Amino acid sequence: MKTTTKSLALTLLATFGFTGMANAATTSYFLDQSNSMPDGVNYAKVTLSDGADASNAEYVDVMVEILVDAYPGSAGASNFGMDKFYFNYNNALTVDVANIINVDPASWGVNATKNAGGGFGFFDFELKGAGNSRTIELSFSIANVVGDTIADYAIADAEGMFFGAHVGGFGRDGEMSTIIAGNTPVPVPAAVWLLGSALGGLGFMRRRKSS
Repeated sequence: MKTTTKSLALTLLATFGFTGMANAATTSYFLDQSNSMPDGVNYAKVTLSDGADASNAEYVDVMVEILVDAYPGSAGASNFGMDKFYFNYNNALTVDVANIINVDPASWGVNATKNAGGGFGFFDFELKGAGNSRTIELSFSIANVVGDTIADYAIADAEGMFFGAHVGGFGRDGEMSTIIAGNTPVPVPAAVWLLGSALGGLGFMRRRKSS
């Protein structure tokens, strides 16, 4: 049976889904440095995404996830989580506190130019919750900044860190806390590279056929 380029492309997309396309405007980083625990451990992950549809096309969405298994004594702790998060932006843009919206948890506030401590330096923005509003996940959007992309929020501070956070409430009796930071890209899943290679091969086959 003859297999056309179009039908082969559809078969590949059905096999791999739309992961490659969905991730085209998404990038993630690990926070793997700590001021009080071993470096090189993935303590949190930050994901930056372009607005997913026309209703928020001018947004960059940010998700911060604490990787619970990296924290001894966090299981069952009553007030474990993150209560501060820090990030930078490309200073060629105009970004202020008003551009940071849809913060979840809603009780958190936003401040400009704060020192994360722990030797990780100053960041352009701090999102902060009260000690009793620690969270495992933080999300927010950066809205209506002219000409920005997700790359404009993966910017190093003077210490070379893109992001920082404070995590507390773990260890024996919940008395431990740590300041974490990082700039390490999360590896792209192999399936995404395979899909991209396959689609690139289809493009080559099509050009060869038409020549």
